[in-house]
Amino acid sequence: RHPLLQQTLRAQGREVVPLDMQLDRRKHILVISGPNAGGKSVCLKTTGIVQYMFQCGFLVPASEASELPVFRSIGDEQSIDDDLSTYSSHLLNMKHMLAGASSATLVLIDEFGSGTEPVIGGAIAEAILERLLAKGCYGVITTHYANIKYYASNTEGIANGAMMFDVQHIRPLFRLETGKPG
Repeated sequence: RHPLLQQTLRAQGREVVPLDMQLDRRKHILVISGPNAGGKSVCLKTTGIVQYMFQCGFLVPASEASELPVFRSIGDEQSIDDDLSTYSSHLLNMKHMLAGASSATLVLIDEFGSGTEPVIGGAIAEAILERLLAKGCYGVITTHYANIKYYASNTEGIANGAMMFDVQHIRPLFRLETGKPG
């Protein structure tokens, strides 16, 4: 559970939907897709903040059965201080991530490949995902790109995940389901 989201929702008398995720040596990268405003970014940020809390020695808002590894590095691709276009900044950050990625790295990428023409962005994102996989790093990645979802469905070491959506009532459920794309 994201600690700030849990606190905010509790103050409103609402419950946070717990995140249930598993990354292991067999499936070490999770590609999350689904509708806009469905919880993909919250899922990614929850993974990051809980991992940082754990590595700093804090108690984490998780089930007592949860197991968390210690990573040598944790990185995401967002930056506010680069004097570059959004996409150029993303590419530079991806270059740095790839250079430092290893099996002891957790990579967090929100809206993988966005910021440019979709076909080019999707192709670059797929090439980067292939390199991250080859380096053995762990990762949680959000995307809307069909080619990334297809790649995850057909590649050993990567799992698809979908943020669930109630089509009948047209509302997100904020629940992650692994094993199929959104």
